[in-house]
Amino acid sequence: MSDIAYLDATAQKQLIDKREISPYELTEHYIERIEELNPELNAVVHTMFDEALEQAKRYKPNSSLFGGLPFLIKDLNNIKGHPTTSGSKLMDGFTAGEDDVFVKRYREAGMSFLGKTNTPEFGFLPTTEPDHLGATKNPWALDRSAGGSSGGAAAAVASGMAPFAHASDGGGSIRIPASACGLFGYKPSRGQVPYGMYMNNFGVNHALTKSVRDSAGLLDIIKGPGPGESYPPLPARTPLLPNIVQDPGRLKIAVDPDWKGRVSISEEAREAVSHAVLLLESLGHEIEYQPLPFDFEAFANHFITSWIAGGSLLIKHMAGLVDVQPTKENLESISYHVYNLGSQLSASDYEEARVMLMRESQKIHSFHQQYDILLTPVLNGLPAVLDTFSNGNDAPKDMLYNFTDICSFTPIANVTGQPAMSVPLYWTEKGLPVGVQFTGRLGEDDLMFRLAAQLENAQAWQSHYDNLNRY
Repeated sequence: MSDIAYLDATAQKQLIDKREISPYELTEHYIERIEELNPELNAVVHTMFDEALEQAKRYKPNSSLFGGLPFLIKDLNNIKGHPTTSGSKLMDGFTAGEDDVFVKRYREAGMSFLGKTNTPEFGFLPTTEPDHLGATKNPWALDRSAGGSSGGAAAAVASGMAPFAHASDGGGSIRIPASACGLFGYKPSRGQVPYGMYMNNFGVNHALTKSVRDSAGLLDIIKGPGPGESYPPLPARTPLLPNIVQDPGRLKIAVDPDWKGRVSISEEAREAVSHAVLLLESLGHEIEYQPLPFDFEAFANHFITSWIAGGSLLIKHMAGLVDVQPTKENLESISYHVYNLGSQLSASDYEEARVMLMRESQKIHSFHQQYDILLTPVLNGLPAVLDTFSNGNDAPKDMLYNFTDICSFTPIANVTGQPAMSVPLYWTEKGLPVGVQFTGRLGEDDLMFRLAAQLENAQAWQSHYDNLNRY
């Protein structure tokens, strides 16, 4: 059992199907892992062990892809009868009255929930260090951030506390922790999964996984429109999981490691991109160093305006659920200022930001008529040391700093709606993972997964997880 946590979920499901292990034994194993590791890492903030064991006890063999496997849900999403804190003191005492749409789909797929994972307050920051529930540590380096906002999920999966975990991404929140923790992190195209109501539909839900096939299978489970959807879903294509064995063909890939010198990146980030370029060339792809034709500075400022407007409304509505007023006492500093600033934005300010982002998006979509894929870093540098993120009284300045100095590459695809993924192809000499980001055309998730599987076959990264056996 000691090595099972380093198998991907698909391999663990195969063991269940062969009756080499039972769902109950597997669930017990992960509960023990959480009890052993979580006091140090602080990745899981709410446990559901009794329910998970009861469900595992009732499991009957079936053809469901991941039935019988334990799973973790990010603490931004509701599980009926359990708290949702969103990483905030504001939400103390809130208990969800029903499952959200993604939880329902995971539940219907036969997975059991071990608990909920840590997130920064309302998922606002690219690190998981909420004042309310404490920081999640990176299992590769305990003094560093696990990324955000799905940092708890990433730390749990990387350290072997769960075979895979739910995550969400409104500005890089799947890809950032995937890079920080050495996992595969995929942001689906807008329209692949049910839409959210907030943040201009920038956010999508999916997962953090050890393997490409686990990610494809999980996305197949949650794909499709939500109930009463206001926008049409993407046209249905064949399931993603069977598709990953197909050759992606010779792709034309643009490389822009630093937005044409407009942002600063570390030597490790640059090395990770260069390493990926060599691998792609060896696989027969056509590579061109070609800058993305957009106004980065304008994009960053308009994105932050839109985020502040959406974030303020989100806080207002969350406060309404618990019938309290947002204050300095129940919100972190940056959240409190987002709440106040967003309330003061005019409709004209918001609409200008939205329109300008759509104009920049048109340039980017046109660029992808010429190039199949864009390759960039995920993060500007290594995962940040804990307690170094600014969370002060100037929300626009703090958020701009995060955009320009921490994660300059991930928010673009949230605005354009394109699929994007962090692939763990590079580790530093000191053993820290550094992901690289691939962004594709809107709706071409099948091509993205074929490329990801090709990269995984050429340079499997799973052996790196053995280095975490010290846990």
